[in-house]
Amino acid sequence: MTMQAAPTRHIVLGMAGHIDHGKTSLVRALTGVDTDRLKEEKERGMTTDLGFAFFGNDIAIIDVPGHEKFVRTMAAGVNTVDLAMLVVAADDGVMPQTREHLEILQLLNISGGVIALNKTDLAEREWLDLVLADIRGLVRGTFLEQAPIVPVSAITGEGIDLLGETIRRCSRTVRDRLDKGVFRLPIDRVFTIKGFGTVVAGTILSGRVRVDETLELLPQGTSVRVRGIQVHEHNVQESTIGQRTALNIQGVEKEGIERGNVLGSPGFFRPTSMMDTRLLYLGSMVKPLANRTRVRVHIGTSEIVARVLLLDREELAPGAEGFVQFHFEQPVVADAGDRYVVRSYSPMRTMGGGCVLDVHPEKHKRLQPEVRQRLERLSMGDPAQPVLEQLARVSTALITTADLAKHVSIPADVCLGHLEDLERRKAVVHTGQDSWCAVSTLRTTGQHIVEALSRFHHEHPLRLGILPSELHSRIKPAVDRKLFDAVCLALVSERRLERHGERMAVADHRPLLSAEQQAVKNHIERLLLANPLMPPGREELLAAGGKDGDKLLTLMIETGEVLLLEEGILMHRDAFTEARRKIAEFFTRHEAGTLSEIRQFLGISRKYAVPLLVHCDTTGLTERDGDLRRLLQPRQR
Repeated sequence: MTMQAAPTRHIVLGMAGHIDHGKTSLVRALTGVDTDRLKEEKERGMTTDLGFAFFGNDIAIIDVPGHEKFVRTMAAGVNTVDLAMLVVAADDGVMPQTREHLEILQLLNISGGVIALNKTDLAEREWLDLVLADIRGLVRGTFLEQAPIVPVSAITGEGIDLLGETIRRCSRTVRDRLDKGVFRLPIDRVFTIKGFGTVVAGTILSGRVRVDETLELLPQGTSVRVRGIQVHEHNVQESTIGQRTALNIQGVEKEGIERGNVLGSPGFFRPTSMMDTRLLYLGSMVKPLANRTRVRVHIGTSEIVARVLLLDREELAPGAEGFVQFHFEQPVVADAGDRYVVRSYSPMRTMGGGCVLDVHPEKHKRLQPEVRQRLERLSMGDPAQPVLEQLARVSTALITTADLAKHVSIPADVCLGHLEDLERRKAVVHTGQDSWCAVSTLRTTGQHIVEALSRFHHEHPLRLGILPSELHSRIKPAVDRKLFDAVCLALVSERRLERHGERMAVADHRPLLSAEQQAVKNHIERLLLANPLMPPGREELLAAGGKDGDKLLTLMIETGEVLLLEEGILMHRDAFTEARRKIAEFFTRHEAGTLSEIRQFLGISRKYAVPLLVHCDTTGLTERDGDLRRLLQPRQR
């Protein structure tokens, strides 16, 4: 078949209604396609699995089962529907599955639709009026309240053209799907074609896919390659959001795939065992929903058993809405914003449904105000909020835009736009070339750093400060070094911390010495200055310093009053200043000098001269060239 471009705007129309009300016959009348493709369906005269047909080039019709036992299959079909057609047989009227199907459509937030009053050839006028009144009562207060009701007969053909025109008119009002830009397709069919291999089908919920692209099959985590694409029975090079699509894939056999699996862009979706959601419990339920009730959750094209944890109340009354966390019995692949339907475990009946708020939440304690507040923020629909929530969750490290984008299943450029918006709102901070953290993380980590420093000062009152590496090791809970450095930088700029050379201290912290300690410190200083260029060693100084001598000497080194040179030589800073002056004087008389010549000029032994000149080299006063040293020019220092 000749390669064609896929239509740019696709609509998925879902059929709904009670068993034997003529859904499949209407699809056949509209499209010429018999969606009862299974032998079992032919023999039983009813649809047991999803059937598909194409109405023109831009509308795909999903025919779903009507029998109560197959409502779970119906839920899988309508999860990707843009527009609904509720079918009611004129000779039967509104029936139990008519009501349940409408409830499911309502829960899935479908924007509009049309009502087909079928089999009008089998009913009298008076009866038709009663059925019409019953239908209007049924849809009152629902998304179908203003929907057109089209009398038709799939057998005689009466009203079929009008029904087709009505579908077209309604399709033009369908709201565009929110495209997050990352490919995702829940699989509702899988089969093999001889000579081609494995084929999967479904409706693309987000993004686009191209031939030869690599995708990820989830929850298995299997990498597959797209060998071919069909849209509306045309071979195409790519397919995009909203299009009913069949993909010929390589890398997995048919037996390794089942309905409910998802194909997605690699790395953007992760299976989950929990989800935070907002749940509407149907008013038609008789009893309140109890905490930890076992239910069946229909999301995407999957059905998974789960426990319901009520997060904001003891029980959920019929007609009420609340926040719940689902704990699933097997992995689920979904995304924030997905709609879902909940049915009772046994006997099966539709109980409610709602919207996913967080696909990878933490396990919550019940009835916590902060949990409710967080979920209320997520449910407000701010597109940047999930980015902020995820960023705040990464509380021990910085994160790049690309990594954050994968956590929230959106393209990196979209994620960057949200981050820049959040930065303008002062909710996030940009650090480094491409690293981000939430302001809440910055504040919390900052508080931990200040607390750790304060404890250090309390434990070591005669220490000026602490090295960053040691402070980092004291932070609980532990944080990544890059985050630690970024927060320290912010704390210094806010003047909550101070740097003293290589050490850090709480702002305005100064060691407080007693009169006795001050006297010892003065004594050590006098000893160092008595013979400034050949001072006494550590042992002699400590012997004169008493019990606090070591602590006081350490403090003097930290404050810079005493320099610790190589070989453990200790020199007062005033002595080093005098040494620098004399060395500079030496070089006014000599272009260069050896260690021996400089030592003799200073009048000190080699023991002191070597560490002193090495320190001069290190601090940029002199430069060594073999056995010679030269004075560096001021501009070189």
